[in-house]
Amino acid sequence: MNRATTRRSLLAAGAGLGLALVMGGRAVAARLPAPVRTGGMTFLDLTMDAHAAAGALRLPQSYADEVGLYTTAFSYDAALAILAYLADDRPGSLDRAHRLGESLAYVAQHDPEHGDGRVRQAYTVGPYTRGGVEQPYGLVRPDGTANIGGAFGFTASGTGECAWVGLALCELHRRTGDDRLLGSAVRLAEWVIRTCRSPGPLGGYTAGVDADGSPRPQVLTALNADLVALFGRLAEVTADRYWVGHRDEAARFVASMFDPRDQLFASGSPDGATVERGVVLLEAQTHGWLALGDPDHVGCLSTVARTLTVTDDAGRPNSALRGDQSVTGVTVSSASRAVDPGVPIEPGLPGPDPDAVWLEGTAQYAAALAHSPAGALATTRRLDATAWAQARLGGGQHVGDRPAPEAGGVVAASSPLHVGTVDSGYYPAQHVAATAWLLLADADVNPLRPGGGPMMSDPRPAPAQQGPAA
Repeated sequence: MNRATTRRSLLAAGAGLGLALVMGGRAVAARLPAPVRTGGMTFLDLTMDAHAAAGALRLPQSYADEVGLYTTAFSYDAALAILAYLADDRPGSLDRAHRLGESLAYVAQHDPEHGDGRVRQAYTVGPYTRGGVEQPYGLVRPDGTANIGGAFGFTASGTGECAWVGLALCELHRRTGDDRLLGSAVRLAEWVIRTCRSPGPLGGYTAGVDADGSPRPQVLTALNADLVALFGRLAEVTADRYWVGHRDEAARFVASMFDPRDQLFASGSPDGATVERGVVLLEAQTHGWLALGDPDHVGCLSTVARTLTVTDDAGRPNSALRGDQSVTGVTVSSASRAVDPGVPIEPGLPGPDPDAVWLEGTAQYAAALAHSPAGALATTRRLDATAWAQARLGGGQHVGDRPAPEAGGVVAASSPLHVGTVDSGYYPAQHVAATAWLLLADADVNPLRPGGGPMMSDPRPAPAQQGPAA
C-alpha cells in the first residue's frame, strides 16, 4: 500500500459511457437501495468502534482483520470516512465525523517526533499481539503522543494523506464551526507548501517524505489534484487569497499533464522535470476530473472505460470469485493488467489476478461519472457493480475480532490485485475507503469539489503571498 457538455462529451458515448439526462450541467445519479447505504454505514461504525475501549480518540481500522494489517488506520481512509459521515443523515453521524476529525487533529499536533502539523500515512488504533510481541495501546499512547510505527512502519508523510485530511477538516469546520479543526487543516497545508513544493520546471508539489525523512521527488497528477481541492477550500473558508496562488499552482500542473491527443492525464513526473506517460493510472483521471471539472478534459473518462475496464470471474488466474460469480469494473492502472499471475504481489502473499476489479476505484469512477456529461446510466452501472460486491463478497470477515456485517463493507478488490507500478496491491478484504467511496458516489458527492461546479476561477493575479490568516 497511494469532471458542462461540450464537443468532447461525444467521446463518452463512443466509449460506451452512455450519455443520459443532464441537469444544470451535471449528471443525475440514481441512488441505490437503502440497504446499500445502511450496510456501508454500519461497517464504518464497526471500524470506528472496534477499539473504542482503547480510548475516546480513535480512527477506523482500515481493513477487515483478514487482510493481516492488524489495527492499522490509514489517514486517507479516516478522512474519507469523515466525508461519508458528513453525507449521511442518520442521527449521530455528524458527531461521529467530529470525533474522527478531533482525533486526526490530535495526532497531527502530538506526533512523537515532529511538531509541524503533518500527519503520518497510518496509525495504530488498538491492541494486538504479533510474533509474541504485544502492542497494548490505542491511538494515543500513555505519554500522550500519537501511536505511530506499529508492525508495518507506515510512518511516511504523503502529500495525499495531508490533502485529504485537511480537506475533511475543512468540511467539518464548515459544518460545526470548530476553529481548532480549521487550524489543523491550515498547518497541514502549510507543511505541504513548506516541504513539498517542487523545484522542477513543471511546478506543482512533490509526493511528500518517506519514513526516514527523505524527500519523495515525484510530482503526481492525482496528488496535485487533491491539493487543488485543499487549497481551494482553504481559500473559501478563510477568505484569504494566499491560498488561491497555491491552488492555481497545483491546478496548472494538473492541467499541464492532460494530453489532448490521447485524452488522458499523464501520471505525473518522476523528478519534476520529465513527464511519465507510459502507464494509465485511474486516479490521475478521476482525481484530475473531479478537482478541475474542465470540459476539455472529459475524454479522460472514456479513456478509463477503454483502457482500464476489466471483468473478473472464477475462471481468471488467481481469482477469489467462485461458481458463476462475475463482476465488471475498473483496475488501478494499465500495468495491473500486464502483471505475471505466477509472481506473488509481495513475498509470501498471493499471486495477482490481472483481471481483478478494484472496487474502491470503481466507486471512485462512479463519482467522477456522476459529475460529468456521461449521465445517470453509466454512473449507476458502476455503482451497481460495487453494490454487487458489497452484497456478495467479504462474508465472514471481522474487525477487531468482531464479526463484520454481511453486505456491509465493500472489499478493496474482487481478487488479489497488483497495482502494477510498485510491488503492492489490494485484496478481497472489506475496506473503509472502498466503502466510503461507494457511499459518496451514491450520495452524489464530489469530495474534491464539494459544491459540485467547476473549480472556482479568478483571473486576477494573486497578490504577494505573506502567509495564511487562519
